[in-house]
Amino acid sequence: MASLLRPDAFEITAFEGRVLVEAPGLAATLDVEAASLLSDKLLAACGLARLQQHAAIDEPVEPDRHRG
Repeated sequence: MASLLRPDAFEITAFEGRVLVEAPGLAATLDVEAASLLSDKLLAACGLARLQQHAAIDEPVEPDRHRG
């Protein structure tokens, strides 16, 4: 079952050269390469989700001024 978690539900730390991700019902230890790939995928999914949100309310998407 999927559930919506608040950002503060996640604890992400570096531990002994690895990345530890903890949330309710989840604990994962990732090597640096896996954590980096997960980060890239999360960022891409967030961008797509924002586009979907704007499309759902018929609002034009403005370029993100923080990105190059």
